[in-house]
Order: sequence, then C-alpha cells, then structure tokens
Amino acid sequence: MKNRLFILLVLLPFLGFSQKGNQCSVAFYNIENLYDTINDPAVDDEEFLPEGKNKWNGEKFEKKIRNLARVIDSLGGGDGPSVLGFSEVENKYVLEVLIANKKLAKKDYGIVHENSIDKRGIDVALIYKKSDFTPLFHKMARVTLENDPDFITRDILIVKGLLFKKPVYFFINHWPSRRGGEEESRQKRIAAAKVARNSVDTILKADPKANIILMGDFNDEPTDVSIKDYLLAADSMESKDATLFNVLAPLAKAGDGSHSYKEHWGMLDQIIVSKNLLSKKSKLQYEENSAAVYRPVWMHDKYSKHAGAPYRTYNGPKFIGGYSDHFPVFIKLKI
Repeated sequence: MKNRLFILLVLLPFLGFSQKGNQCSVAFYNIENLYDTINDPAVDDEEFLPEGKNKWNGEKFEKKIRNLARVIDSLGGGDGPSVLGFSEVENKYVLEVLIANKKLAKKDYGIVHENSIDKRGIDVALIYKKSDFTPLFHKMARVTLENDPDFITRDILIVKGLLFKKPVYFFINHWPSRRGGEEESRQKRIAAAKVARNSVDTILKADPKANIILMGDFNDEPTDVSIKDYLLAADSMESKDATLFNVLAPLAKAGDGSHSYKEHWGMLDQIIVSKNLLSKKSKLQYEENSAAVYRPVWMHDKYSKHAGAPYRTYNGPKFIGGYSDHFPVFIKLKI
C-alpha cells in the first residue's frame, strides 16, 4: 500500500492535472482593448495607433502584455487556468505575443480565435493548456436584430473539446454594451441571449447531460432579463427546473462585482454552468462555492476614488499602465 501511494505521489505531476489534486480552474477575463500598434484598414482601430488619440505604441503594448501575463500566471492557484476566455482582443497576433511571454510560455497555451464583424475589431477568444484541453471544433454564432439589419456586434465563440478527456462546450460571450442607456440597449443583449440559449438547447436536446460552460462580459447583471428570462440562467443552485446556473450570482447578491462604474460594483463578468456539472455523479463537477472574482491588492487602482476598483490601462485619456478595467472571474472543476 505504501509503495502504491509513493508511486501515485510521484506520478501526479505528470497525470495532466494543472492544479492541486484533481482540480482545475476555468476563467474569463475582459482584458480592456488589447490592440497591436499596426493599422488594420478593416476595423476602426485608430484610437490605438501611435498617432491616435491614445498614443498607443510598442512600449505601452509591451507593458500591457507583461501585466496581463502576470495576472494569468497567478490565476487559478498560481499555475494559470486550464481554460481562459477573453474579450476585447484585436486579433490572433496579440494573443500569440501574450502566450509567448516568459511567464506563460512554459504553460504551452493554445489559441482559439476568429475575427468577428465588430466595427472596432475587438473579439472574444479562448486560450487553453494543451496538456489539459483538446479542442475538437469551434464555430462563431452570429447575433442579429430582426428590426435592424445594420446591427453589428461580437459573435459568440462556441468551442467543443475534451477537458481531461471529458467533453465540454465553452461559450465565450461579449454582449452589446449599455451605451445609450441600459433600457435603450436592452433588446441587443436579449438578442445575444436568444442566440446563446438556442445553441444551448440544441446541445442539450442531443445530450441532456452535456457539460456546458458559458462565460463572458454580458454587460448585464445576473438578475437582468437577458440572463434570467432569455438565457434562462438560474441565480440559485436550488432551482429545480433550470438547466443553466449562474455561479457568480450569489456573489452579486452579496454586493460583490467584477467591474466598477461610478463607484458602484457590477457583476458584468459571469460564468454559467449546465446542470450536469452540479451532479455528484458527473465525471466533471463544478466545485461548490468555488466561483470567485480574482482581485489581489496589486490589481487595485490607486488612482480611483472607489476603493479596490480594477487598475485599468487608461484613466480617461491618461495612460496609467494598469491591467484592465475588469477583474477576472473563475471557477474550479473537480475531475
């Protein structure tokens, strides 16, 4: 028995688990305008060019990369998450630079990304540890408005793969903003919710026990109609009829948040899991109460009036060299 235990302890680092024991972490991070410094005539990236309003240049870009690498490296218990969803990346190149950073290179991350039709060229994407996750296929789900044929927003990235050989679907979201007012823009987020829900229903119809994880910057709270009434993500684990559960909702109810606006916390960044991930019989399980906002002190903004607010890249027009205007959110899974 002692010999078997010794062999197990020796082999654990090589069994594919990137976290302690049989856990892994999954995270989402809105990284606030990760642009390169090269003009892309296909998108409106003029603000983030050396001659643009923000005077974006190689030095600032490299600072941003170093900052983000520090965050990712320390996420999920200090070894980086197995799977990490992003919003606000300009293209695949900026992600290639990011995962090549010395803090992340040894983790051997892969990338899933496609350019979307967003006018500013900011996309969603996913990176993954090749030792932990194997992507099988991905697609971009287009969001449209029936009464506005000219409406354009970010696509939803849907990735199916094997997380420690267990099938999982990841949905990476960045729903339309509240620009112009929350009520005036509500229908745009409802449209995104309908697209996501339809895709979830298609998967669950084929496999009611499918493992599905939706994450992103939803630009709505867990209790808003887009999330509760259209995506149908329950804000309580006690809901018996729900097929999706918003595991960040309890933190939002307690007044926590991932984003600070006018000294008010909002839980715009959320992770939502399918019912099977809550089952004790599942081979892949959400670890109860593991959902959290990642907010170490060094990510707090010393320039903000709101204590503990995210240390962002710009304060108005001034470059202050922070990380992002959002904190990452993450969960732990048991294998």
